[in-house]
Amino acid sequence: MAKENVDVLIIGAGPAGTMTAAKLIQAGLTVKIVERSHFPRYVIGESLLPQSMQHLEDAGFMDALVARNYQKKIGANFKQDDFQEFFDFSKNYTDGWTWTWQVPRDDFDNVLAEEVQKMGAPIEFGTSVVDANMDLEEPIIKVVNEAGDEQEIQAKFVVDSSGYGRVLANLLDLNEPSSAPTRATLFAQFKPADGIETGAENNKVTILVHEEDVWVWLIPFSDGRVSVGFVGNPEYLESAQGDAKTRFLTYLARDQHASAMLEGMALCMEPKEIKGYSKGIKQLFGKNFVLTGNASEFIDPVFSAGVMFAIESGARAADLIVAQLNGEEADWQQDYEAHMLKGIAVMRTYIEGWYDGRLRRLFFSDNKPEKIKSQITSVLAGYVWDETNPFVNRSEKTLNLLSELHNNPEMA
Repeated sequence: MAKENVDVLIIGAGPAGTMTAAKLIQAGLTVKIVERSHFPRYVIGESLLPQSMQHLEDAGFMDALVARNYQKKIGANFKQDDFQEFFDFSKNYTDGWTWTWQVPRDDFDNVLAEEVQKMGAPIEFGTSVVDANMDLEEPIIKVVNEAGDEQEIQAKFVVDSSGYGRVLANLLDLNEPSSAPTRATLFAQFKPADGIETGAENNKVTILVHEEDVWVWLIPFSDGRVSVGFVGNPEYLESAQGDAKTRFLTYLARDQHASAMLEGMALCMEPKEIKGYSKGIKQLFGKNFVLTGNASEFIDPVFSAGVMFAIESGARAADLIVAQLNGEEADWQQDYEAHMLKGIAVMRTYIEGWYDGRLRRLFFSDNKPEKIKSQITSVLAGYVWDETNPFVNRSEKTLNLLSELHNNPEMA
């Protein structure tokens, strides 16, 4: 059996894995990535957040990404019946990037993978992890490629960025049920018919309230395509008759706003579905491993936070790995797990507030002061670690108070 030694082995070549790899290479470490699938491959999570942009620049990806001419995203648009509210990232409360991109993830992830290979991190595609001996001072990971060839890779540290594959979580029995309610998503892509011009609001993600506990995303790309997904109560998303395509088109026909926005467009990707996407985890790190991105915890796509958390976790993990392998102090509990869980908890507050109606009532209120709107905008832009923002440091209390004030104006 072939054997190899590296400083760090990364499982998964998505944004969390490539972000980690790029920063480790900058620090002079040897890195290898194994990836079960072949790129480019389709995944959801096509709307980025401004908070991620500085990490992408620091990791050396920006020039390659700019060259792809992705659709610029300047904010998020929320609609319910005849009410609409636009949150402009240029008016957010927190200092930082005020725009980002909407990206076809097959292309975006492939660009990051190509760039990180140029930097010096080889990726073995079509390669799966089948065993992991984490009890050793330097773990040994057993992998197998599609031809059946086995290999052992010994590393000083292992990063699990395998996303929904959750490789180490499965091998080390780290999974636990998510605290989030079970939800599902049914999604597809559309393209404009010949001669049809794309919409004037392509630089905004649009979120539509479809039913009380079901919403719709519309994410335009620079090539004219639009990603569309229904998310929410799995009972509703299974209530129509037929296969995924038939059910998707049934729900689309019921939504006049989504139908109007897609007028003149045709399906260019068959509808697909994912059920029970929220995942929980017992721990995010051990003495010689860390879980990043969706391999750690994933909540819900409503505010496009999945890639943001993946990139943040990859960047944060890389800094700590460098410190640990250099013999310096690395406080994984405080600087990684507590940090990530704090941001996840803030976003979870607003996700739950979206579904139970508290946040929607606030979004569609006519009497939001501009400062409050800018503070909400910062959360929507991904700045969920800004402790100067009351919507971050007292998220649950602030949301409840403003929701009550909206429901009972005489309390103000």
